[in-house]
Amino acid sequence: MRSKMYTAWSVLMGAVMLLPGCAEITELAAESPPPPPILRLAAASSDVSTDATAQPSSPFGAYLAGLHAGRQQDISSAADYMLQALASDPENEQLLERAFVLNAADGRRPEAVELARRIGSANPDQGLAGLTLTVDAAARGAMDEAEDFLTQLPEKGLNTVTAPLLLSWVQVAKGDLDAAIERAAPLRNRNGFGVFYSLHVALINDVAGKVDAAKVAYEEVLEASGRPTLRLAWVVGNFFERIGDVDRAAELYRSMLERTPDSTLFEVALERLATGGKPQPSVATPAEGMAEALFNLASLLSQERAEEIALVHAHLALWLKSDFEIARILVGEVLQGQGRGADAIAVYREIPTQSPFSWMAGLRIAEELETLERVDEAAVELERLAVARPARFEPLYRLGNLFRSKERFAEAASAYDRAEARLDAPDRRHWSLFYFRGIALERLSKWSRAEKDLLFALELEPDQPFVLNYLAYSWVEKKLNLDKAKSMLARAVELRPDDGFIVDSLGWVHYRLGEYQEGVQFLERAVELRPQDPVINDHLGDIYWRVGRHQEARFQWRRALSLEPEVDTVPTIEGKIQNGLKDSGKDI
Repeated sequence: MRSKMYTAWSVLMGAVMLLPGCAEITELAAESPPPPPILRLAAASSDVSTDATAQPSSPFGAYLAGLHAGRQQDISSAADYMLQALASDPENEQLLERAFVLNAADGRRPEAVELARRIGSANPDQGLAGLTLTVDAAARGAMDEAEDFLTQLPEKGLNTVTAPLLLSWVQVAKGDLDAAIERAAPLRNRNGFGVFYSLHVALINDVAGKVDAAKVAYEEVLEASGRPTLRLAWVVGNFFERIGDVDRAAELYRSMLERTPDSTLFEVALERLATGGKPQPSVATPAEGMAEALFNLASLLSQERAEEIALVHAHLALWLKSDFEIARILVGEVLQGQGRGADAIAVYREIPTQSPFSWMAGLRIAEELETLERVDEAAVELERLAVARPARFEPLYRLGNLFRSKERFAEAASAYDRAEARLDAPDRRHWSLFYFRGIALERLSKWSRAEKDLLFALELEPDQPFVLNYLAYSWVEKKLNLDKAKSMLARAVELRPDDGFIVDSLGWVHYRLGEYQEGVQFLERAVELRPQDPVINDHLGDIYWRVGRHQEARFQWRRALSLEPEVDTVPTIEGKIQNGLKDSGKDI
C-alpha cells in the first residue's frame, strides 16, 4: 500500500563534519555523577509533592522537578531546579556535582565556575570541575593558573586525553614548542586517538610558524584519517590555502565535494580560491588550540551518545573561542537530538549569515521549525536559502517535502518543479526528487505526469523499493499492468521483507488478480508487521471474505473501523460488515 510513511520521508543530516568515532570515549567519559541521595532533602521538606511538573514549593519538590526535567532532556529547567534544591542542602556533595554538570552543559559560565570551585574544595578528584576551572583560567589569559589546574587533574577517565592536549597548548603559550609536542605524545599510539595527535601537532607547528613541519603533519592527518571528515578537510585545506598551495587545497576541496555534493562548505572554499582570497587560520592562538581540542572531544562524545558531557565540552570550547561556529553547530545538533528544537533554533540563529556554516544552520532551522509545526516559518526559511544560493536545488526540494508532509500537494509539486529547474542533469542522487514529486502529482490526480516521474526515479535508482512499491501499488489500484506490478512488488518485498506496507502491496496485487489463496499469507504478514494500520486490516478482511473466512473478515473490518480510517472509507467498511462482498471482485 501507499502510506504516509513514504510521503513523510525526510533527508536527515548526520554529524559528518566531526572527527572519526572512537569506542573508548564512552568509557573515558563516565564523569556525570549519579543522582544525589534525597533523604536529607525529604526530611527538610514539610510540603512534599510528587508532581515534578508543578512549581516546586520545597527543596524535595525542586529535586524531583529537576529529575523530571532531566529525563525530559530539559537541561535548562533541570539546572534551575537543582540549584534551588542545592540552596537548601549546600553540603550535599552529589547534589552539588549534579547541579554543576547541568549548569555546565547548559553553557552557564558564572554558575558552572562557581560550582566547580566549590567542588574543587570538597573533591579535587572531580575531573570535569577541574577542566572547567582550567578553561575559565585560559579564557582569562591566565595560562599559569590553567596549567596548575591541569596538573592537578586525576590521571583517569577522559582526563588522560584532555590533559595532554591542553597542556601541550599551555606550552605553546610559553613558547616551548618541543615541550608542547612532548606533552601530546601519550596520544600518538593510543588506539583511536592517533588522528588527534597528528592534528594537534600540525596545528601547534602551524601556530608557531613552522610551515614545513606543519605541512608534513597535516599530510599525516589526511593519511591517518584515511577518509577525512568535513572538519578535517576544512582545517587542512585552510592551511594549504594560507601557504599558497592553491592546487593542493583545490584538490582536497574537490574530492570532498564529490563525496558530499549536498554540502556548500567546499563550494565556498573553492569560490574563495577562485577570487584569490585567503581564510583566517582555523587556529591562531593557544587558547583557540585548546578550544579545538575540546571541540574534537565533544564531537566524539556526541557520536557516542554521551550528550550531556558533549555539551559541557562544546560550551567550554566556546568560552575559549566565542566565534567557534562549528562548535555552535555541534551544540545545536545535540539539542536537536534531545528534542529541544526551540533551543537548537536559537543556537543556530547565532551563526552569522555571512558564515560558511550559515547554510547548514539554515537547513537545520527549517527542519526544527517543521518539527515544531511552524510550517509557514519553515517555508520562509527555505525560501531565504533558495535565494541565497540560486544554483542549489536542496532548499526547494526540502520545501516540497515540507508541503507534501502536510498534504499541501499543489504547493509541493510547484516547489519540486522549481527544484528540478535548478538541476543541470539529474543523476542517481536525485531519484527522491522525482519520486516525491510523483507522489504529489498522483495525489493531485495528475497520473500521467506522476507515472512519468516514478518511472524516471527508477531509471535513476533501479530496484529502489519505495518507488517500486508506490508505482506498482498505483497500477494495482488503477487495474493497470497487474502482472508487471506483481513482479515489481515481489522484488520490493525481497529487498524489504519486514516492511508491512510493501508486503501489503504484494498481497493486494494477488487479490486484484484473483489469486486469493496466494495473497492471504502476505496480507496476514502485513498485519503482523503493521497491526495498527486501518487499510491493511481492511485488505485482510477483504481477502478473508474471498477465501470463505467470513467471520474473520468481519472481525478485520471492525478492527479497521476502530483504527480511525480515512473518513471517506468508513461507509464502505460499514457496508462490508453489514452485507459482506458481492460474488464478483469488480466492486472492490
